[in-house]
Amino acid sequence: MLNRRVKFRPMSAQERANPPSETNPGLHLVDPTAKMLRDLPTLLKQGPELQDIALFCDDVESTWMNFCAGYKELAAAGGVVKDRGGRVLWIQRNGKWDLPKGKLEPGERLEEAAVREVEEETGITDLTIVGEAFCTFHTYEADGVVHLKTTFWYPMNHDGDATPGEPQAIEGITDVTWLEPPFPKSTLDNTFSSIQQVLDKLL
Repeated sequence: MLNRRVKFRPMSAQERANPPSETNPGLHLVDPTAKMLRDLPTLLKQGPELQDIALFCDDVESTWMNFCAGYKELAAAGGVVKDRGGRVLWIQRNGKWDLPKGKLEPGERLEEAAVREVEEETGITDLTIVGEAFCTFHTYEADGVVHLKTTFWYPMNHDGDATPGEPQAIEGITDVTWLEPPFPKSTLDNTFSSIQQVLDKLL
């Protein structure tokens, strides 16, 4: 797995005069070339101790496009679902607490995919999208190919109250449950950092 935190940052005048030191924790690349960005997945694979990577650049958009060129890109969609009582829908997938999501099918719109995936993974229907999507990015390796997955998370309402769900076992889902905020520490300690970002943005 290549699940690392990669930050893209424009350089301030002070930082350009005093570039980030390589003695600081993590990896810092200043004005990375296209080749450096293409080689980054290999570097991450060979250096599992590198958990935080900061890319300092003047043109963030161009640097991001060059970064994406090193990966096979995939799109996914899912939802942060609240019921009438304000509870939030969670799933347990492969031993980790998560939110329902999945890959787009050919020709499918993002909103359609988000609703379909929530329904398929949880058995919960009567869903309505109530806001704009928030995006997260995740890198991983499968069969020797590095992937960059963009997930579009939509806030949703469920027209029900703690409706029992049905876990999609074929996807490694073993539990579907509704939890009231603030969520138990045991749940937040056993989820992904990106999920906390999604919750902070959409709740």
